[in-house]
Amino acid sequence: MSEIKPLVSLYTLIKDLDQVLRRRFEERVRAAGLDLSRPQYRVLIFLDRNPGITQARLAEMLDVEKMTVTGLLDRMEKRGWVERRRDPNDRRAYSLHLLPPARPVVDQLEAVIAQWQEDYNARLPADVVVRMIGDLQLLKTRLTCDSDEPAADAAKRC
Repeated sequence: MSEIKPLVSLYTLIKDLDQVLRRRFEERVRAAGLDLSRPQYRVLIFLDRNPGITQARLAEMLDVEKMTVTGLLDRMEKRGWVERRRDPNDRRAYSLHLLPPARPVVDQLEAVIAQWQEDYNARLPADVVVRMIGDLQLLKTRLTCDSDEPAADAAKRC
């Protein structure tokens, strides 16, 4: 009889859930008539919720390379959705801002997110969701803080 490996099982389940959620959300984005890639809609939502964020911080939040963000922003700038402004506190950095033509797209995305949330709220009891979120946040904290890196580096994240 094989031994149950809970962390491996949990990892597999989380990856599978991530794929299902992404696929379902992308279906809803397409059904809403939005011609956006996953990275593009993530950038729009992040910039809407974090106006003036730097390119470096956006790359960090999206967990992608800085060059990837640069390419995305180049394409979004051409569409008139995003503007890069020199950061007055750091000449090397750019702060990012949504432009008015992006507003209807972001509003549609927010409507898709709200409807998606409402549909899933009807399927899962709120107390179950709250408990799962708490458990996953605890696991994330423990895994993030329990590492072999120097204590000072781990302390910055924990």
